[in-house]
Amino acid sequence: MLKRLIKKEDCGCEDNLDSKYRRSISSNIPEIIEVDSNPSKSKLRGALTPKHLLLSDVEEYLLNRMRKEKIELAYDVTAKEPFYFRTINYTTFAGCIILHPLNFEQSIRQMTDAYAEQKNVGHIDFFKKSIEEDKTFSKYTFTKVTDQKAKKALVVLPGGNKLKKHCCVGKLEKIISKHGVENVLFKKHPVSYDKVYDELDEYLGGIYYADDNSNLFDLIKNSKYIYSTMISESALIGFMLNKKVDHFDLLQNRDTTSYGHINYFLYTTKDPLEWAQTCFASHKSGVIHPIVDNNWQDKIDQYIDYIKELREYYKDAYV
Repeated sequence: MLKRLIKKEDCGCEDNLDSKYRRSISSNIPEIIEVDSNPSKSKLRGALTPKHLLLSDVEEYLLNRMRKEKIELAYDVTAKEPFYFRTINYTTFAGCIILHPLNFEQSIRQMTDAYAEQKNVGHIDFFKKSIEEDKTFSKYTFTKVTDQKAKKALVVLPGGNKLKKHCCVGKLEKIISKHGVENVLFKKHPVSYDKVYDELDEYLGGIYYADDNSNLFDLIKNSKYIYSTMISESALIGFMLNKKVDHFDLLQNRDTTSYGHINYFLYTTKDPLEWAQTCFASHKSGVIHPIVDNNWQDKIDQYIDYIKELREYYKDAYV
């Protein structure tokens, strides 16, 4: 069963920021254009950044291509399916569309197979150049931004609906103990509700939260230590900004995330950016960027052929 864990009545944000209510990338386009073109007049709190506009054609091609297959395609979901999986998940990551099966081991396998090809077409170089030119690399853009002074360590929290499932409070206690509570800033996710954050504050004995309208990218840039999870893009941003990056995931739930098959290696590889640069270049990674990947249609086709073959290895392996 595909898991959608947030309840609308618990959400203190606007629906357009939550993929539960926006069931495709293209459905975000009107809000992206509105917020980007005239943020002062927009009634929205925010939207995906304009870099996601590039993914509309990729999504359309992918949807049409997968109609020919006997495997389901789902947008931004999590589940634990068998090795002979039924579903390929797609979502956005660092301005790319990423594809992976809803089986964690198979997702890890595709990334190891991709890295083994030892290709390089320059995804990380492109991301770094974007940061240099745009002075940001955020997933969301907001109509109102508040300046927030960073602290030595930044803890990037997931949405309130996912905090208890994915965050290890024991690790958070160690982070506070290491740096001192006055040197640790906690950043809430924009798709959030406050009750669970209040509970976390009380459990940890009082912590410092960043302003809700603060800019995550600026906080990462101005912090020395970044602590994140398997379900955030912030780990990659932290590594690209030469920060010291670690995670605070619950071990038992690291396999039910859309980014886990990427972040697993970022957190455990000696040279995370070299790994990403090499891995993302291969079609087997399922990482698609319409500018970096000149033949992105072919890359999608090759990925689908590859993942179907990998799936077949397990058709009768377990009963």
